[in-house]
Amino acid sequence: MERHVARSQLVAWLLVMCLVLSACGGGGEEGETTTAEGSETITAAEQPGTTSAAAEELRNITVLLPIDSPILHGFRVADAAGYYANEGLAIDFQPLDGGGEVVTQLLAGNGDIANIPVGPVVEAIEQGETHIRAVWNYVYGSIFYIAVPADSDIETAADLEGRQVGISALSGGEVPIVRGIIESAGLNPDEDVELVAIGAGTALSVRALQEGQVDAYGGSVNDIIALQAQGLDLRYILPDELLELPASGIVVPQELIDSDADLVEGFLRASTMGSFWATVNPDASLCVLKEATPEQFTEETGEMIFDAVLPITWAPEGVEMGFQSPETWGTFFDFIGAERPDVDLDDIVIDDFIDAANDFDPAEVEADADAWPEC
Repeated sequence: MERHVARSQLVAWLLVMCLVLSACGGGGEEGETTTAEGSETITAAEQPGTTSAAAEELRNITVLLPIDSPILHGFRVADAAGYYANEGLAIDFQPLDGGGEVVTQLLAGNGDIANIPVGPVVEAIEQGETHIRAVWNYVYGSIFYIAVPADSDIETAADLEGRQVGISALSGGEVPIVRGIIESAGLNPDEDVELVAIGAGTALSVRALQEGQVDAYGGSVNDIIALQAQGLDLRYILPDELLELPASGIVVPQELIDSDADLVEGFLRASTMGSFWATVNPDASLCVLKEATPEQFTEETGEMIFDAVLPITWAPEGVEMGFQSPETWGTFFDFIGAERPDVDLDDIVIDDFIDAANDFDPAEVEADADAWPEC
């Protein structure tokens, strides 16, 4: 099965957010988790892919995710291939219930690193949480959009006036984008359109659209593909400007950078290497996903999501993977109607780690992907 990573697929599928689950740990014997002075570490002896250069003890860090999904193939691969272990890290991925919850838990100190859609991060910054740093972009293109039944009379966002738009939850990561799409048509999302929580691509969501309880659905690529897999024929409402904005990436507190910048650098380099697999051997990335999260591939939606997100989970030609600009973040603030912070966005959206994240041998990573067992 051959997959071609073409960015032209972006508009057809639009896509991406949000994310992955993997775990490392154990008890107190060799190769298992131990605790020392409040920091969890595990030995590197039994970590797959670990090189002799890896530390004998790995630092166990918690990475918060808004969802567990094939879109996070790069992180799954980095874990399975031993790239995190080679950086001295043991990763505990913790999928949560949406980007808003991830922000809450990161700010509460319940995670070290987080993969978060831009919308909830912007809202946190707007509320004064200016000590967080956006250090690496993962998705280039919108992972949220509005879909309508193919036979709907809704052709543009302006046609949503007086209509009901279903969303996963009022705190869902798609809400800032959905509101922004509505506002881009000159409508007030609080007065001209009603947002109704109907679940994330579930049978209840399908019934709500089929029975006319809602006229459109705003959600993530996961949600929309789940609806399509259940038989709904949908088309998309999405302003072109959203395709040029950052969608989802890695966020860390400034305190972590101050205390352990090498940890952040190592995590980002390993993640970039894992993401690179899909550009040279997407079948190998898919095999990793099927082994790591078989429950996501019991139906056709798993491969549909994976194929859909491939074009947008690597940087455009001529751009280093992970790069994002304060200017595009500023445009995102404007699109969703958020108030820009008092601090300069250059202090929040930083590129300090981008060169180091891309400092690896592509040929060696490609060889790793080619050597992965077929599935």
